[in-house]
Amino acid sequence: MTYLYMYLEDFDRKLHPATFFRLEFPLLLFYTNFVQILSRQFLSSFWTIFRIYLIIKSAFCKSVVQKMNKIITEFLSNLGLDTEESAIYSTLLEKGPQTVLEISRNSGIDRTGVYRLLEKLHQAGIIEEIVDENRKIYSAADINTLEFLVKERENQIRRLHESLPFIDKIISSRKSTHQPGTKVLFYRGKDGIRQQVWNTLRADKVCLGYTYRKLGELIGDYYIKWLDEWVERKLTFRDIYSDDFLKSQKVQTIHPHIPEGFFQSRYISFDILNVNHQYDIYNDVVSIYNWHEGEIFGVEIYNQKIADLQRQMFEIVWKIAEEK
Repeated sequence: MTYLYMYLEDFDRKLHPATFFRLEFPLLLFYTNFVQILSRQFLSSFWTIFRIYLIIKSAFCKSVVQKMNKIITEFLSNLGLDTEESAIYSTLLEKGPQTVLEISRNSGIDRTGVYRLLEKLHQAGIIEEIVDENRKIYSAADINTLEFLVKERENQIRRLHESLPFIDKIISSRKSTHQPGTKVLFYRGKDGIRQQVWNTLRADKVCLGYTYRKLGELIGDYYIKWLDEWVERKLTFRDIYSDDFLKSQKVQTIHPHIPEGFFQSRYISFDILNVNHQYDIYNDVVSIYNWHEGEIFGVEIYNQKIADLQRQMFEIVWKIAEEK
């Protein structure tokens, strides 16, 4: 009982205001300051993280906008627009209808140039002209207009493709009157080889050749495009291959489906004939090209006698070669 009485008396003394402010208030003040410091640190950290988030979000949005603008620019370029014309369309697309002054300010093109470009774009149907309260404003054409322009471009390409054989005959006839019967053309790099491969489509029904390696390992998907065109023109290719070609089959490249009837192949041993470069014979042309383990180059020789001699030699080797 004595111990309990002393404890209650001590507790009552601590509850006294004078005792509380003398003993407990400094501790309470310490806890209060401690909580405030933690709060300030938390808020400081929070705002720092939030600012970092805004910076990252801004950078991400800027990157997305840049990629979208690049896609639009490439699309407009394929429609025939130059850099300044694409800049005006992109400005109208991003910021909405604008006056000439606003377009000039936002695109960075002087007003004189903007007037000239707007007239051209309006005639092409890329932009629309709107009269609003006695002033002209311009807006980007909608997707329906662009779709119409794309179809127009497709029709132009189709007409060009249809007229190409006739143009080829005109060019060939005019060249023959100004150039000697023999000429030699040199090609370098992958683009040069692509051009040589495409030139074989001029063949009059049949092309003969010695196949060095799988052509797809050099020209990639372009080989499929050439193959489709070859089949479309109903041309025939007879080729002789050797061991280098068999080795190239082990390399991972494209494997397009080759229809029957368009290609005939025979094998000849490395010991009899070492086929170490590509060799095509068609019309009056002997086309030679190489690309593996060395310089990528090609040569086209235009001479009827040389082409005829190479055909005769090919037929001799063809009889020796094996069907596989």
